[in-house]
Amino acid sequence: MAFANEADRRVVEQGFLDRVQHLAQAANPAFAAGSLLVPLAFLGASLALASTELLFYTHVAAGAIWFGFALIFPAIIGPTLGGLDEEASAAVTTTLVPKAVFFLVGFSLTTVLSGTVLLTTDLGLGYGFGGAWSGAALALGWGLFAFGIAVPHRLHLSAYYETLSPDPDASRLESIEKKNLVVGLFEAALMLAIIVMMTGFRLG
Repeated sequence: MAFANEADRRVVEQGFLDRVQHLAQAANPAFAAGSLLVPLAFLGASLALASTELLFYTHVAAGAIWFGFALIFPAIIGPTLGGLDEEASAAVTTTLVPKAVFFLVGFSLTTVLSGTVLLTTDLGLGYGFGGAWSGAALALGWGLFAFGIAVPHRLHLSAYYETLSPDPDASRLESIEKKNLVVGLFEAALMLAIIVMMTGFRLG
């Protein structure tokens, strides 16, 4: 598969900031900015209004979107791509991955930041958010956020850049898909653990 343009050819050899700029352009700059700013705006509004209720629902909603999409990607989207022909799979990958990266970063960052505020400040502690269960869930949440940046996102981007290469390696793309499935199962286990911890906290 040929590069769409010379910029796509150069981006593989460029640095981090250049790649972020490339991904933002590929995702649509407005979508990329919105994916980061909209969920964080709810966090900002919660702090500005000192509203624990808004902060709590921001945390729950962002977490639900993060967890849901993180599971859907390896469970449904990955296998679906594997069943498409090479051209169709490449078209979906190059369109979807840049958007997914910004979308997941925005909602996962909002989840862990709002959870941190709830569990470490007077705004949340005044309403009883705290304790061993919630502290463990917060630590695991930050660990899952870091893991997401370091592993699943890198796998998605590896598939994206492989698809942009002059001669995509079908075996490498298949290998990435299999790794995504394993990583997805691991993420699902961590997410379930967080839900169990938070349920224990709320019931305790």
